[in-house]
Amino acid sequence: MEKIKSLIDLTEIEPEALKQIYDVASLDIVKKLAIMPDVHTGYDLCIGGVALVEDYISPSFVGYDIGCGMCFVNTEIDADEILRSKKDREKVAQEIYRDIPVGKNIRKEPLDYVPFRSASGDKNLEKKVNDKLFLSLGTLGSGNHFIEIGKNLEGKLCITIHSGSRNIGHSIASFYMKKGRFLPLDTDIGKAYLEDMNFALEYALENRLTMMKRILKILGFTDKEIKKLLNKKLINENHNHAVLTEEGVLHRKGATPAEKGQYGIIPANMRDGVYVTVGLGNKEFLSSASHGAGRVLSRRKAKEVIDLKEFKKVMEMADIVAKVSEKTIDEAPFAYKDINKVIQAQEGVVVKVVDVVKPLINIKG
Repeated sequence: MEKIKSLIDLTEIEPEALKQIYDVASLDIVKKLAIMPDVHTGYDLCIGGVALVEDYISPSFVGYDIGCGMCFVNTEIDADEILRSKKDREKVAQEIYRDIPVGKNIRKEPLDYVPFRSASGDKNLEKKVNDKLFLSLGTLGSGNHFIEIGKNLEGKLCITIHSGSRNIGHSIASFYMKKGRFLPLDTDIGKAYLEDMNFALEYALENRLTMMKRILKILGFTDKEIKKLLNKKLINENHNHAVLTEEGVLHRKGATPAEKGQYGIIPANMRDGVYVTVGLGNKEFLSSASHGAGRVLSRRKAKEVIDLKEFKKVMEMADIVAKVSEKTIDEAPFAYKDINKVIQAQEGVVVKVVDVVKPLINIKG
């Protein structure tokens, strides 16, 4: 189909994801569909899919973890000045696990945040969101969410956080998905979803910022230094959202904005770190890039076929402080596509790579 633009050959895509691509592209209201090289099967719209839709917004095209994304800071301090030894790295990792709830854990004491008032007026949705809103702020979550402290090509200490809106976005998404696959933008329900989605986007950003501030504090930065870093050095982008444009509603699911000159982050896996990019604004691919390497093994399959000894071996060889166990085996490097091929498919087309950060510490839920 002419409306499909893929950064990789469609024959390389798994059958289930390919079916999702063709199903979505066959819809008259879908004007264009861009496919990223980390594409894999998702719910409705494939992960790594970017869909331009006319006059409608789709909760299922955005997905459940609304606003899931990346925050990145280059501290511009030599990594070896702060993390001189493996003991230093292990101590920092312990302090992060102590101060930031991970996995399904939430806070014991609530943090301040504006209460959720749904544009739909639904009181049950409001209660469901607000019951978890204040205790989930500044928490990492599980799955592929991570905190990573690493060293860039110049030896500077960099921090990357991948996390989303926690259960908040999931509750909002679930509510509106029951209202329909596509919600007309000119209706009350379409406008309500857009407003509630934007609330989740802001919450997801605040969630990452709350964690970033705590990590910088653990690393010894002052409040003044932290404020300066976040004002001037922060890269933030989310990869589950819908944006209103002149051409229509642009939905990204597991895909990041790559507008001309826009900085972005593409993570590889627990071993291979993250790539810092600058967008080239390629409209043919809806000014988008991949949100990572993309899974090559499902979580269930990874647990079945990946050897724990091999996982431990590659992480030890890379000298990364991380939790390497049966509980994190589904996040082993072998569960993901080759990041070099994923980057190669995008370099000079949708992004330009400007830095690479190798992990020193990796925190998983």
